[in-house]
Amino acid sequence: MAFTGAFTDTRGKVTAADGGTLFLDEIGDLPPEIQAKLLRLLQEREYERVGDTKTYRSNVRVIAATNRNLKEAVAAGKFREDLFYRLNVITVPLPPLRERTADIGKIIDTLLRYFAAHAGKPAKTLSPATLASMQSYR
Repeated sequence: MAFTGAFTDTRGKVTAADGGTLFLDEIGDLPPEIQAKLLRLLQEREYERVGDTKTYRSNVRVIAATNRNLKEAVAAGKFREDLFYRLNVITVPLPPLRERTADIGKIIDTLLRYFAAHAGKPAKTLSPATLASMQSYR
């Protein structure tokens, strides 16, 4: 148990992802002490659970995302260089939607169909004026 009032063990993200993929969003916001722990997980495949003294092993593939420029963060001393190179194996740059407005209609259509199917209702569509308004929003 990791904190006062914790009465049961809960599987953490690393444990749950063992043998599969661990997605880490906003990796550029990690504090330095967590960066060191993540680096250990990537290099040694070892980690400790919060509040535990036992070392666990894990086999995870990591996909990390950020909206920050990690090269600049490394240069500024805000992100570990060794962690950056461990994570920066394959980079998939994704421009913001404001730079690819043609994708907005496709994304909205996909979401409308998805939620309609889960609600058991027919999918709706946006009017051309509403779509144009969404595409013009920066």
